[in-house]
Amino acid sequence: MFLHPWAVMLGLAAVGLPFAVHWLTKPRPVRMPLSTLRFVLEAVRQHRARHRLRDFIVLALRAAAVLLVALAIARPKLGDEPLVSDSQSGSAIRVVVLDVSQSMAALDRGVEAIERARTIAAEHLRYRPGLRVNLILAGASPRTAFEQPSQNFEALRDELSQASVRPERLDINRVIAKAAEMLAADSEDDRRRELVVISDFQRSNWARADFSPLPQQTQIQLEATSNESAPANIALLHCQIQQRTAIGGATQLEIEIGNYSPLPQRITAEVAIGDATFRVEGMCPPNRRTTLAQEIQLQQAGWQVGTARLTGVEDALAADNERALVVEVTAKPTYALLTRQSASQRPSSSYYLERALAPDSQLGERASVEIVRVDPAAIDRERLTAADLLVIDHPGKLAAEDIGLLAGLLRRGRPVLYVAGEAIDATNLRLLVEAAGGGLQMPVDFAPPPQDQQRRDLFLTSVRQDVAPFDVFGESRQAITARLRFGGGLTSSRLENTLDDDLLATYSDGTACLVLTSSDAGALAVLNADLNRSNLPTSEAFVPLLDQLVQRLLQRRAAVTGAMGGEPVVVRLPSGVGSASELQIVGPLASESELISHGELVDEGIGVVWRWPSPDEPGVYRVERGDETVFALPVGLSAEESPLESLSPDVLKNRLAGTLAVHYRAAADPSGQRDVLWTWLLVACVVCIVGEFVTLTAFRS
Repeated sequence: MFLHPWAVMLGLAAVGLPFAVHWLTKPRPVRMPLSTLRFVLEAVRQHRARHRLRDFIVLALRAAAVLLVALAIARPKLGDEPLVSDSQSGSAIRVVVLDVSQSMAALDRGVEAIERARTIAAEHLRYRPGLRVNLILAGASPRTAFEQPSQNFEALRDELSQASVRPERLDINRVIAKAAEMLAADSEDDRRRELVVISDFQRSNWARADFSPLPQQTQIQLEATSNESAPANIALLHCQIQQRTAIGGATQLEIEIGNYSPLPQRITAEVAIGDATFRVEGMCPPNRRTTLAQEIQLQQAGWQVGTARLTGVEDALAADNERALVVEVTAKPTYALLTRQSASQRPSSSYYLERALAPDSQLGERASVEIVRVDPAAIDRERLTAADLLVIDHPGKLAAEDIGLLAGLLRRGRPVLYVAGEAIDATNLRLLVEAAGGGLQMPVDFAPPPQDQQRRDLFLTSVRQDVAPFDVFGESRQAITARLRFGGGLTSSRLENTLDDDLLATYSDGTACLVLTSSDAGALAVLNADLNRSNLPTSEAFVPLLDQLVQRLLQRRAAVTGAMGGEPVVVRLPSGVGSASELQIVGPLASESELISHGELVDEGIGVVWRWPSPDEPGVYRVERGDETVFALPVGLSAEESPLESLSPDVLKNRLAGTLAVHYRAAADPSGQRDVLWTWLLVACVVCIVGEFVTLTAFRS
């Protein structure tokens, strides 16, 4: 196409000028008196042939120079014509989407992608009669300059100049839905609809894009900041520690590394937690995610704030080389054993449980776990609230207020292990499920066994051997579980529309042996057996089986996985933190916490809930009561922003766009439309002029 087509017609007309000049300046014959003509005619013929060749070359060069000047003025452009450009006339509504997600901070040849994106966006925010434009900054949620497209181009350019990368992932479908609202047209509105998207078109974000909400007449212009291969990047994707670990006890530090480069990398990560510092090293294969683990010990109690950082890494995106983490370190975990059996009653079911839960209880103060017995007839609410785990065994008939207390603790995150060995346990479980509400969905319904039925010599027939607690036995699990025999307990029947994964083991009579299900923030496990009538307590499987079951319950409670920038946060705070009015939220920069909102704390039926529509910056945000930290939440980057590979243009144009008209253009794409040919036309014109001079000089007689 030509930017100025009229210049081509003018050039065709002007190319006749060299021919006219040549005709008007053509030499006329001159009569000369000579005595003889033979030698003169020979000389004239030679001279005429030489001048004809010279005149042909000069005429051709002059005509070519005129045509080249005309073509240069016409400004021809190479490649496909864009669907959205300033050359189009008529009224139009245009929406410009600028990707400001974290990946747009990636460096390519020393320049951030966002800098190229702002330059491209400015071209589409220029004034043109009949054009109305709006700007959308696209991240985890769309942010618009105006509610509707506007002709205030100056304000749009000011908004563009202030646009910067945000620590968020790109939710492109939310952005498309917002753009579709602005481009929606009624039957009487015939203005052209234009959508311009400027992005790096990162595969991890754009693979889920759906353009179908847009009006069918929308013209889509996709502007890529680069079309070259993805720059190499090394990312710290996740960093976590087993939560609520005991002081001085061994716990696992896990770091997940993403090596998005063509070469294997030796990775070194430094992790600082409180006053302790750890170093984790490992080899990461190319284009893969690798988890590095190390066993550590923490010597300070309370909520510990830390930072994991990759060292010696030079890559395209520096923001994902660091991540915040938190861990709650307790002085010693406390398990509350709710039972009417006395500690002196031996052997008894509660005695077996106490010894298995704390095998080193004979060490006294140096024991790793503290077991607190609670009499169901006089429940100490403070002890139950402060306990890390509730174990219920032979409690008898529980009062309604005690059921309500247990259900409330369960919803707020307290794990419960219920050993059902008596008929009354079926009633307690049914009341507990009703009090917990819809958050607790048991896969089975427990009921007392018929009086004429003797539950004994039961064995396991169906076991989830690939998950805790049965995976602890490894390859010998089948031989170990085959020797177990159980007696007592309750009958059960399967419930519809419940998870099969919550049923971990069943007996030979088809009833449930072990159930583990979630309840809001907590978890409930039911071991359906009378330990006094089973050989489980005397087998080598009892202690490791119970230990793995308890650890799985505690991990469900303890998983503080953190939040992502720009994503809504709804967190239930641990029980016992007090009321919302007593608490305050403190950000990474404590001096600015009073000026910046970090969400709100609300008292609800299940405790205090922290609601935050959009976290601001990465870091650790703490909930404090006075000078004490009662909860901490790490906010980090989404792992989706670290792999910088772009989606193929063919996929964007054909599969994702469907029937909509789409044009793709990359900033460095040689196949895209380029306005550079006019410079080479001028160079060729100069060559023609120089060629004419050389021709005249060479044919000079």
